[in-house]
Amino acid sequence: MYSRIYSGIALGIDGMLITVETDVCMGLPGLSLVGYLSSSVKEAGDRVRTALKNSGYSIPSRRVTVNLSPADVRKDGAGFDTAIATSILISMGDIQIKDNFINKLSETVFLGELGLDGSILPVPGVLPIVDYAAAHGIKRVVLPVQNAAEASYIKNISIIPVRHLVDIISMLVHGDFPEEYIFPGTEEMVKNNYLYDLADIRGQEMMKRGVVIAVSGFHNLMLTGAAGSGKSMVAKCIPELMPPLSYEESLELTKIYSVAGALGSDMSAGLITSRPFRTPGQNVSEAALIGGGKNPKPGEVSLATGGVLFLDEFPEYQRNVIESLRQPMEDRQVTVSRLKASYTFPARFMLVSARNNCPCGFFPDRKKCRCTSLEIYHYQNRISHPIMDRIDIRLEIRPVKYDELFSEARGMSSSEARVMIDIARKRQEKRFEGESFKFNSEIPQGRIDEFIDLGEEEKARLRSIYESTDISARGYFKLLRLARTVADINDRDEINCSDIEEAMFFRNEDGPGYGAFMT
Repeated sequence: MYSRIYSGIALGIDGMLITVETDVCMGLPGLSLVGYLSSSVKEAGDRVRTALKNSGYSIPSRRVTVNLSPADVRKDGAGFDTAIATSILISMGDIQIKDNFINKLSETVFLGELGLDGSILPVPGVLPIVDYAAAHGIKRVVLPVQNAAEASYIKNISIIPVRHLVDIISMLVHGDFPEEYIFPGTEEMVKNNYLYDLADIRGQEMMKRGVVIAVSGFHNLMLTGAAGSGKSMVAKCIPELMPPLSYEESLELTKIYSVAGALGSDMSAGLITSRPFRTPGQNVSEAALIGGGKNPKPGEVSLATGGVLFLDEFPEYQRNVIESLRQPMEDRQVTVSRLKASYTFPARFMLVSARNNCPCGFFPDRKKCRCTSLEIYHYQNRISHPIMDRIDIRLEIRPVKYDELFSEARGMSSSEARVMIDIARKRQEKRFEGESFKFNSEIPQGRIDEFIDLGEEEKARLRSIYESTDISARGYFKLLRLARTVADINDRDEINCSDIEEAMFFRNEDGPGYGAFMT
Protein backbone atom coordinates (compact mmCIF):
# COMPACT_ATOMS: atom_id res chain seq x y z
CA MET A 1 0.00 0.00 0.00
CA TYR A 2 1.24 3.48 -0.89
CA SER A 3 1.03 6.61 1.30
CA ARG A 4 2.31 10.19 1.14
CA ILE A 5 2.59 12.85 3.84
CA TYR A 6 4.76 15.91 4.45
CA SER A 7 7.66 16.83 6.67
CA GLY A 8 10.08 19.75 6.39
CA ILE A 9 13.68 20.90 6.56
CA ALA A 10 15.36 24.22 7.34
CA LEU A 11 17.72 25.62 4.70
CA GLY A 12 19.45 28.62 6.21
CA ILE A 13 16.61 30.49 7.93
CA ASP A 14 14.17 29.42 5.21
CA GLY A 15 12.09 26.27 5.26
CA MET A 16 11.25 23.65 2.66
CA LEU A 17 8.60 20.94 2.50
CA ILE A 18 9.80 17.36 2.15
CA THR A 19 7.45 14.71 0.76
CA VAL A 20 7.65 11.39 2.60
CA GLU A 21 6.41 8.53 0.40
CA THR A 22 6.10 4.97 1.66
CA ASP A 23 5.27 1.76 -0.18
CA VAL A 24 4.73 -1.62 1.52
CA CYS A 25 4.70 -4.53 -0.90
CA MET A 26 5.61 -8.20 -1.26
CA GLY A 27 9.31 -8.91 -1.54
CA LEU A 28 12.44 -9.48 0.46
CA PRO A 29 11.69 -8.15 3.98
CA GLY A 30 13.50 -4.95 4.87
CA LEU A 31 13.18 -1.22 5.43
CA SER A 32 14.88 0.91 2.78
CA LEU A 33 15.27 4.69 3.07
CA VAL A 34 16.20 6.66 -0.07
CA GLY A 35 16.41 10.31 -1.15
CA TYR A 36 19.96 11.74 -0.68
CA LEU A 37 20.09 11.13 3.08
CA SER A 38 22.75 11.84 5.68
CA SER A 39 23.73 9.15 8.15
CA SER A 40 21.45 10.64 10.83
CA VAL A 41 18.45 10.17 8.53
CA LYS A 42 19.50 6.68 7.44
CA GLU A 43 19.61 5.71 11.11
CA ALA A 44 15.93 6.66 11.34
CA GLY A 45 15.06 3.15 10.11
CA ASP A 46 16.21 1.54 13.37
CA ARG A 47 14.64 4.26 15.52
CA VAL A 48 11.30 4.01 13.71
CA ARG A 49 11.23 0.21 13.74
CA THR A 50 11.85 0.04 17.50
CA ALA A 51 9.50 2.95 18.33
CA LEU A 52 6.67 1.32 16.39
CA LYS A 53 7.24 -2.02 18.16
CA ASN A 54 7.18 -0.36 21.57
CA SER A 55 3.97 1.47 20.60
CA GLY A 56 2.13 -1.70 19.71
CA TYR A 57 2.76 -1.94 15.96
CA SER A 58 5.48 -4.00 14.26
CA ILE A 59 6.63 -3.47 10.70
CA PRO A 60 5.40 -6.50 8.67
CA SER A 61 7.80 -8.95 7.04
CA ARG A 62 7.51 -7.21 3.70
CA ARG A 63 9.54 -4.85 1.60
CA VAL A 64 9.11 -1.29 2.94
CA THR A 65 10.50 1.57 0.84
CA VAL A 66 10.51 5.14 2.12
CA ASN A 67 11.45 7.99 -0.23
CA LEU A 68 12.14 11.55 0.88
CA SER A 69 11.85 13.97 -2.02
CA PRO A 70 13.03 16.12 -3.70
CA ALA A 71 15.97 13.79 -4.18
CA ASP A 72 18.49 16.53 -5.05
CA VAL A 73 18.26 18.19 -1.59
CA ARG A 74 20.38 16.60 1.12
CA LYS A 75 18.31 15.62 4.16
CA ASP A 76 19.97 15.89 7.55
CA GLY A 77 18.84 15.54 11.15
CA ALA A 78 16.35 13.44 13.05
CA GLY A 79 13.30 15.64 12.40
CA PHE A 80 11.88 13.25 9.77
CA ASP A 81 11.39 10.34 12.23
CA THR A 82 7.78 11.14 13.09
CA ALA A 83 6.78 11.62 9.43
CA ILE A 84 8.45 8.35 8.41
CA ALA A 85 6.73 6.41 11.22
CA THR A 86 3.33 7.95 10.41
CA SER A 87 3.72 7.20 6.71
CA ILE A 88 4.63 3.55 7.46
CA LEU A 89 1.63 3.21 9.79
CA ILE A 90 -0.69 4.39 7.02
CA SER A 91 0.91 2.09 4.40
CA MET A 92 0.74 -0.99 6.66
CA GLY A 93 -3.08 -0.90 6.38
CA ASP A 94 -3.64 -2.09 9.97
CA ILE A 95 -5.50 1.12 10.77
CA GLN A 96 -8.68 1.91 8.88
CA ILE A 97 -8.35 5.58 8.10
CA LYS A 98 -11.37 7.63 7.07
CA ASP A 99 -11.30 9.14 3.58
CA ASN A 100 -11.89 12.67 4.81
CA PHE A 101 -9.00 12.29 7.26
CA ILE A 102 -6.70 11.23 4.42
CA ASN A 103 -7.46 14.64 2.83
CA LYS A 104 -6.61 16.37 6.10
CA LEU A 105 -3.31 14.48 6.27
CA SER A 106 -2.41 15.92 2.86
CA GLU A 107 -2.55 19.39 4.48
CA THR A 108 -0.44 18.42 7.50
CA VAL A 109 3.29 18.50 8.23
CA PHE A 110 4.86 16.06 10.71
CA LEU A 111 8.04 16.98 12.60
CA GLY A 112 9.93 15.37 15.46
CA GLU A 113 12.59 12.91 16.51
CA LEU A 114 11.60 9.49 17.89
CA GLY A 115 12.96 7.88 21.01
CA LEU A 116 13.12 4.09 21.10
CA ASP A 117 10.15 4.01 23.49
CA GLY A 118 8.04 5.99 21.02
CA SER A 119 8.42 9.36 22.73
CA ILE A 120 8.59 12.34 20.37
CA LEU A 121 11.56 14.58 21.04
CA PRO A 122 12.12 18.26 20.12
CA VAL A 123 14.17 19.25 17.09
CA PRO A 124 15.89 22.53 16.09
CA GLY A 125 14.84 24.64 13.11
CA VAL A 126 11.08 24.22 13.55
CA LEU A 127 10.13 27.89 13.16
CA PRO A 128 11.32 28.46 9.56
CA ILE A 129 9.69 25.18 8.49
CA VAL A 130 6.34 26.12 10.02
CA ASP A 131 6.56 29.62 8.52
CA TYR A 132 7.23 28.17 5.06
CA ALA A 133 4.45 25.59 5.44
CA ALA A 134 1.89 28.26 6.41
CA ALA A 135 2.82 30.32 3.35
CA HIS A 136 2.35 27.31 1.05
CA GLY A 137 -1.13 26.14 1.96
CA ILE A 138 -0.41 23.75 4.84
CA LYS A 139 -3.15 24.02 7.47
CA ARG A 140 -1.59 22.27 10.45
CA VAL A 141 1.68 20.90 11.81
CA VAL A 142 2.10 17.98 14.21
CA LEU A 143 5.25 18.44 16.28
CA PRO A 144 6.82 17.77 19.71
CA VAL A 145 5.12 19.52 22.59
CA GLN A 146 8.43 21.22 23.47
CA ASN A 147 8.41 22.98 20.07
CA ALA A 148 4.78 24.11 20.30
CA ALA A 149 5.39 27.54 21.85
CA GLU A 150 8.11 28.30 19.33
CA ALA A 151 5.87 27.39 16.39
CA SER A 152 2.67 29.01 17.69
CA TYR A 153 3.77 32.52 16.73
CA ILE A 154 3.28 31.69 13.05
CA LYS A 155 -0.14 32.86 12.00
CA ASN A 156 -2.74 30.99 9.89
CA ILE A 157 -1.61 27.47 10.82
CA SER A 158 -2.77 25.08 13.56
CA ILE A 159 -0.18 23.68 15.96
CA ILE A 160 -0.85 20.12 17.17
CA PRO A 161 1.58 19.12 19.95
CA VAL A 162 2.25 15.43 20.65
CA ARG A 163 4.31 13.64 23.29
CA HIS A 164 4.31 10.05 22.06
CA LEU A 165 3.80 8.04 18.89
CA VAL A 166 0.65 6.67 20.57
CA ASP A 167 -0.85 10.18 20.25
CA ILE A 168 -0.43 10.02 16.47
CA ILE A 169 -1.83 6.48 16.35
CA SER A 170 -4.88 7.75 18.24
CA MET A 171 -5.36 10.50 15.61
CA LEU A 172 -5.26 7.94 12.80
CA VAL A 173 -7.67 5.59 14.60
CA HIS A 174 -10.24 8.25 15.48
CA GLY A 175 -9.82 10.24 12.26
CA ASP A 176 -9.47 13.58 13.98
CA PHE A 177 -6.88 15.93 15.42
CA PRO A 178 -6.91 17.12 19.04
CA GLU A 179 -7.35 20.78 19.88
CA GLU A 180 -4.67 23.06 18.54
CA TYR A 181 -2.13 24.62 20.86
CA ILE A 182 -2.62 28.25 21.88
CA PHE A 183 0.42 29.87 23.46
CA PRO A 184 -0.71 31.69 26.64
CA GLY A 185 1.67 34.58 25.91
CA THR A 186 3.13 37.04 28.34
CA GLU A 187 2.33 40.66 29.06
CA GLU A 188 4.85 43.10 27.73
CA MET A 189 6.72 44.90 30.47
CA VAL A 190 8.01 48.42 30.06
CA LYS A 191 11.59 48.76 31.23
CA ASN A 192 11.84 51.58 33.72
CA ASN A 193 14.86 50.25 35.59
CA TYR A 194 18.10 49.66 33.74
CA LEU A 195 20.52 46.93 34.73
CA TYR A 196 23.27 49.11 33.26
CA ASP A 197 22.77 52.87 33.25
CA LEU A 198 24.86 55.50 31.50
CA ALA A 199 24.51 57.65 34.61
CA ASP A 200 26.80 55.20 36.45
CA ILE A 201 29.64 56.10 34.09
CA ARG A 202 31.29 59.24 35.38
CA GLY A 203 33.21 61.85 33.41
CA GLN A 204 32.75 60.37 29.94
CA GLU A 205 30.06 62.61 28.48
CA MET A 206 31.68 62.76 25.04
CA MET A 207 31.74 58.96 24.91
CA LYS A 208 28.07 58.86 25.86
CA ARG A 209 27.24 61.31 23.06
CA GLY A 210 29.05 59.08 20.59
CA VAL A 211 27.12 56.04 21.83
CA VAL A 212 23.81 57.91 21.44
CA ILE A 213 24.67 58.71 17.82
CA ALA A 214 25.76 55.12 17.16
CA VAL A 215 22.56 53.62 18.59
CA SER A 216 20.32 56.17 16.86
CA GLY A 217 21.58 55.30 13.38
CA PHE A 218 22.79 51.72 14.06
CA HIS A 219 26.38 52.73 13.32
CA ASN A 220 29.37 50.52 14.06
CA LEU A 221 31.43 51.76 16.99
CA MET A 222 35.00 51.38 18.24
CA LEU A 223 36.10 52.43 21.73
CA THR A 224 39.84 52.99 22.19
CA GLY A 225 41.33 53.93 25.53
CA ALA A 226 43.23 52.98 28.63
CA ALA A 227 42.16 49.97 30.65
CA GLY A 228 39.43 50.74 33.19
CA SER A 229 38.10 53.84 31.43
CA GLY A 230 34.55 52.48 31.03
CA LYS A 231 34.60 50.89 27.56
CA SER A 232 33.04 47.56 28.50
CA MET A 233 30.53 49.18 30.84
CA VAL A 234 29.18 51.55 28.20
CA ALA A 235 28.91 48.67 25.72
CA LYS A 236 26.67 46.79 28.16
CA CYS A 237 24.37 49.84 28.33
CA ILE A 238 23.69 49.79 24.58
CA PRO A 239 21.04 47.00 24.28
CA GLU A 240 18.77 48.77 26.77
CA LEU A 241 19.07 52.01 24.79
CA MET A 242 17.62 50.31 21.74
CA PRO A 243 13.85 50.24 21.08
CA PRO A 244 11.92 46.97 21.54
CA LEU A 245 12.01 44.46 18.68
CA SER A 246 9.10 44.63 16.25
CA TYR A 247 7.13 41.43 15.55
CA GLU A 248 8.94 40.98 12.23
CA GLU A 249 12.35 41.44 13.86
CA SER A 250 11.44 39.04 16.68
CA LEU A 251 10.26 36.42 14.21
CA GLU A 252 13.42 36.67 12.11
CA LEU A 253 15.68 36.53 15.17
CA THR A 254 13.80 33.55 16.61
CA LYS A 255 14.18 31.74 13.28
CA ILE A 256 17.94 32.25 13.46
CA TYR A 257 18.11 30.92 17.02
CA SER A 258 15.82 28.04 16.10
CA VAL A 259 18.08 26.94 13.24
CA ALA A 260 21.14 27.32 15.48
CA GLY A 261 19.49 25.22 18.21
CA ALA A 262 20.00 28.10 20.63
CA LEU A 263 16.46 28.52 22.00
CA GLY A 264 17.19 26.54 25.17
CA SER A 265 16.81 22.92 26.14
CA ASP A 266 13.01 22.97 26.33
CA MET A 267 12.54 25.30 23.35
CA SER A 268 9.39 26.66 24.99
CA ALA A 269 10.20 30.33 25.39
CA GLY A 270 8.39 31.44 22.24
CA LEU A 271 9.53 34.53 20.34
CA ILE A 272 12.72 36.29 21.33
CA THR A 273 11.71 39.76 22.47
CA SER A 274 15.02 41.17 23.72
CA ARG A 275 17.71 42.57 21.49
CA PRO A 276 20.74 40.25 21.51
CA PHE A 277 24.07 41.15 23.05
CA ARG A 278 26.65 38.64 21.83
CA THR A 279 30.16 38.62 23.30
CA PRO A 280 32.29 35.86 21.74
CA GLY A 281 35.72 35.41 23.32
CA GLN A 282 39.06 35.99 21.64
CA ASN A 283 39.44 32.28 20.88
CA VAL A 284 36.33 32.20 18.65
CA SER A 285 36.90 30.51 15.29
CA GLU A 286 36.00 32.02 11.94
CA ALA A 287 33.20 29.47 11.42
CA ALA A 288 31.74 30.17 14.87
CA LEU A 289 31.80 33.93 14.27
CA ILE A 290 30.59 34.06 10.66
CA GLY A 291 28.69 30.79 10.40
CA GLY A 292 29.26 27.61 8.46
CA GLY A 293 30.37 24.11 9.28
CA LYS A 294 29.63 20.83 7.53
CA ASN A 295 25.94 21.40 8.11
CA PRO A 296 25.83 25.23 7.91
CA LYS A 297 24.58 26.98 11.03
CA PRO A 298 24.36 30.72 11.74
CA GLY A 299 27.34 32.24 13.55
CA GLU A 300 27.67 34.99 16.12
CA VAL A 301 27.18 37.76 13.53
CA SER A 302 23.76 36.28 12.70
CA LEU A 303 22.82 35.58 16.32
CA ALA A 304 23.49 39.29 16.97
CA THR A 305 21.02 40.41 14.27
CA GLY A 306 19.06 43.43 15.46
CA GLY A 307 21.37 43.87 18.42
CA VAL A 308 25.00 44.19 19.45
CA LEU A 309 28.08 42.14 18.61
CA PHE A 310 30.60 43.19 21.26
CA LEU A 311 34.23 42.28 20.60
CA ASP A 312 36.29 43.27 23.62
CA GLU A 313 40.09 43.51 23.25
CA PHE A 314 39.53 43.59 19.49
CA PRO A 315 43.20 43.32 18.43
CA GLU A 316 43.56 40.07 20.41
CA TYR A 317 41.28 38.18 17.99
CA GLN A 318 42.94 36.11 15.28
CA ARG A 319 43.71 38.11 12.15
CA ASN A 320 41.61 35.89 9.87
CA VAL A 321 38.66 36.18 12.27
CA ILE A 322 38.83 39.98 12.23
CA GLU A 323 39.14 40.11 8.43
CA SER A 324 36.16 37.75 8.01
CA LEU A 325 33.94 40.58 9.29
CA ARG A 326 34.42 42.58 6.08
CA GLN A 327 31.59 41.02 4.07
CA PRO A 328 28.90 40.87 6.81
CA MET A 329 29.68 44.46 7.89
CA GLU A 330 29.21 45.64 4.31
CA ASP A 331 26.36 43.42 3.04
CA ARG A 332 24.48 42.86 6.32
CA GLN A 333 24.23 39.15 5.50
CA VAL A 334 26.40 36.04 5.31
CA THR A 335 26.35 33.54 2.46
CA VAL A 336 27.74 30.06 3.14
CA SER A 337 28.26 28.03 -0.03
CA ARG A 338 28.38 24.26 -0.13
CA LEU A 339 28.55 21.74 -2.96
CA LYS A 340 24.81 21.30 -3.32
CA ALA A 341 23.41 24.54 -1.91
CA SER A 342 24.09 28.04 -0.64
CA TYR A 343 22.72 29.28 2.66
CA THR A 344 22.12 32.93 3.45
CA PHE A 345 21.87 34.16 7.03
CA PRO A 346 21.03 37.74 8.09
CA ALA A 347 23.83 39.67 9.80
CA ARG A 348 22.36 43.08 10.58
CA PHE A 349 24.32 43.65 13.75
CA MET A 350 25.80 46.73 15.37
CA LEU A 351 29.51 46.09 15.88
CA VAL A 352 30.83 47.51 19.14
CA SER A 353 34.54 46.87 19.57
CA ALA A 354 36.89 47.93 22.33
CA ARG A 355 40.66 48.00 22.57
CA ASN A 356 43.42 49.44 24.70
CA ASN A 357 46.01 51.88 23.41
CA CYS A 358 48.82 49.35 23.81
CA PRO A 359 49.37 45.71 24.83
CA CYS A 360 49.72 46.53 28.53
CA GLY A 361 46.76 48.93 28.51
CA PHE A 362 48.38 51.95 30.19
CA PHE A 363 49.47 54.13 27.25
CA PRO A 364 49.69 57.18 27.07
CA ASP A 365 50.66 57.13 30.78
CA ARG A 366 54.41 56.58 30.35
CA LYS A 367 54.85 56.24 34.12
CA LYS A 368 53.05 52.91 33.92
CA CYS A 369 53.35 51.88 30.25
CA ARG A 370 56.49 49.93 29.41
CA CYS A 371 55.58 49.17 25.78
CA THR A 372 57.97 50.32 23.08
CA SER A 373 56.81 52.53 20.22
CA LEU A 374 57.18 49.59 17.84
CA GLU A 375 55.04 47.33 20.07
CA ILE A 376 52.35 50.00 20.24
CA TYR A 377 52.46 50.51 16.48
CA HIS A 378 52.08 46.78 15.75
CA TYR A 379 49.32 46.43 18.33
CA GLN A 380 47.25 49.26 16.87
CA ASN A 381 47.76 48.04 13.31
CA ARG A 382 46.45 44.57 13.99
CA ILE A 383 43.18 46.11 12.82
CA SER A 384 43.52 46.61 9.06
CA HIS A 385 42.46 49.78 7.27
CA PRO A 386 39.53 48.05 5.44
CA ILE A 387 38.06 46.99 8.80
CA MET A 388 38.65 50.41 10.37
CA ASP A 389 37.06 52.06 7.35
CA ARG A 390 33.87 50.08 7.95
CA ILE A 391 33.58 51.38 11.52
CA ASP A 392 31.56 54.60 11.51
CA ILE A 393 32.42 56.00 14.94
CA ARG A 394 35.89 55.70 16.47
CA LEU A 395 36.03 57.14 19.97
CA GLU A 396 39.20 57.78 21.94
CA ILE A 397 38.47 57.40 25.65
CA ARG A 398 40.64 59.23 28.17
CA PRO A 399 41.13 57.98 31.75
CA VAL A 400 38.70 59.35 34.31
CA LYS A 401 40.06 61.94 36.72
CA TYR A 402 39.57 61.57 40.48
CA ASP A 403 37.31 64.63 40.76
CA GLU A 404 35.08 63.32 37.95
CA LEU A 405 34.89 59.83 39.41
CA PHE A 406 33.73 60.97 42.85
CA SER A 407 31.75 64.01 41.82
CA GLU A 408 28.12 64.19 42.98
CA ALA A 409 27.11 65.51 39.57
CA ARG A 410 25.60 62.79 37.41
CA GLY A 411 25.94 63.02 33.67
CA MET A 412 23.62 61.75 30.95
CA SER A 413 21.47 58.81 32.08
CA SER A 414 20.07 56.00 29.95
CA SER A 415 16.56 57.45 30.17
CA GLU A 416 17.79 60.82 28.88
CA ALA A 417 19.69 59.08 26.09
CA ARG A 418 16.56 57.15 25.10
CA VAL A 419 14.68 60.41 24.57
CA MET A 420 17.26 61.59 22.00
CA ILE A 421 17.44 58.16 20.38
CA ASP A 422 13.64 57.94 20.08
CA ILE A 423 13.54 61.29 18.29
CA ALA A 424 16.09 60.09 15.73
CA ARG A 425 14.44 56.67 15.35
CA LYS A 426 10.99 58.17 14.68
CA ARG A 427 12.48 60.40 11.98
CA GLN A 428 14.09 57.38 10.36
CA GLU A 429 10.89 55.33 10.55
CA LYS A 430 9.05 58.06 8.69
CA ARG A 431 11.87 58.62 6.19
CA PHE A 432 12.32 54.94 5.33
CA GLU A 433 8.66 53.91 5.41
CA GLY A 434 8.11 51.18 2.84
CA GLU A 435 11.85 50.60 2.37
CA SER A 436 13.75 47.37 3.08
CA PHE A 437 16.15 49.25 5.39
CA LYS A 438 15.39 51.14 8.59
CA PHE A 439 18.48 53.07 9.68
CA ASN A 440 20.69 55.81 8.29
CA SER A 441 23.71 53.49 8.34
CA GLU A 442 21.92 51.17 5.91
CA ILE A 443 21.13 53.76 3.20
CA PRO A 444 22.34 52.24 -0.11
CA GLN A 445 25.11 54.27 -1.67
CA GLY A 446 23.14 54.71 -4.89
CA ARG A 447 20.28 56.36 -2.98
CA ILE A 448 22.19 58.69 -0.68
CA ASP A 449 21.20 61.77 -2.69
CA GLU A 450 17.56 60.76 -2.25
CA PHE A 451 17.72 60.88 1.56
CA ILE A 452 20.56 63.32 2.23
CA ASP A 453 20.06 66.82 0.80
CA LEU A 454 22.94 69.27 1.23
CA GLY A 455 23.24 72.99 0.70
CA GLU A 456 26.12 74.68 -1.12
CA GLU A 457 27.94 75.56 2.08
CA GLU A 458 27.73 71.98 3.34
CA LYS A 459 28.95 70.61 0.00
CA ALA A 460 31.91 72.97 0.10
CA ARG A 461 32.77 71.83 3.63
CA LEU A 462 32.63 68.17 2.61
CA ARG A 463 34.83 68.88 -0.39
CA SER A 464 37.35 70.54 1.86
CA ILE A 465 37.32 67.51 4.21
CA TYR A 466 37.75 65.06 1.35
CA GLU A 467 40.67 66.95 -0.18
CA SER A 468 42.49 67.73 3.08
CA THR A 469 42.29 64.31 4.77
CA ASP A 470 43.02 60.72 3.86
CA ILE A 471 39.34 59.77 3.98
CA SER A 472 38.38 57.08 1.46
CA ALA A 473 35.32 57.07 -0.78
CA ARG A 474 33.67 54.58 1.57
CA GLY A 475 34.57 56.77 4.53
CA TYR A 476 33.13 59.84 2.79
CA PHE A 477 29.71 58.23 2.39
CA LYS A 478 29.80 56.87 5.93
CA LEU A 479 30.49 60.44 7.06
CA LEU A 480 27.37 61.58 5.20
CA ARG A 481 25.23 58.91 6.86
CA LEU A 482 26.68 59.85 10.23
CA ALA A 483 25.88 63.54 9.67
CA ARG A 484 22.32 62.52 8.76
CA THR A 485 22.00 60.80 12.15
CA VAL A 486 23.42 63.80 14.02
CA ALA A 487 20.81 66.02 12.38
CA ASP A 488 18.08 63.55 13.32
CA ILE A 489 19.14 63.61 16.97
CA ASN A 490 18.93 67.40 16.82
CA ASP A 491 15.41 66.96 15.35
CA ARG A 492 16.19 68.69 12.06
CA ASP A 493 15.53 67.73 8.45
CA GLU A 494 18.39 69.77 7.04
CA ILE A 495 22.04 68.88 7.59
CA ASN A 496 24.24 71.86 8.43
CA CYS A 497 28.01 72.31 8.76
CA SER A 498 27.94 71.75 12.52
CA ASP A 499 26.42 68.30 11.96
CA ILE A 500 29.19 67.50 9.48
CA GLU A 501 31.85 68.74 11.90
CA GLU A 502 30.46 66.64 14.73
CA ALA A 503 30.25 63.60 12.47
CA MET A 504 33.86 64.17 11.40
CA PHE A 505 34.93 64.46 15.04
CA PHE A 506 33.38 61.12 15.96
CA ARG A 507 34.61 59.44 12.78
CA ASN A 508 38.13 60.43 13.87
CA GLU A 509 39.92 59.70 10.60
CA ASP A 510 43.34 60.54 12.03
CA GLY A 511 42.88 58.55 15.24
CA PRO A 512 44.69 55.43 16.49
CA GLY A 513 45.22 52.67 13.99
CA TYR A 514 46.97 54.87 11.43
CA GLY A 515 50.35 55.07 13.03
CA ALA A 516 49.46 57.74 15.58
CA PHE A 517 51.56 56.02 18.23
CA MET A 518 54.72 55.71 16.15
CA THR A 519 56.41 58.49 18.10
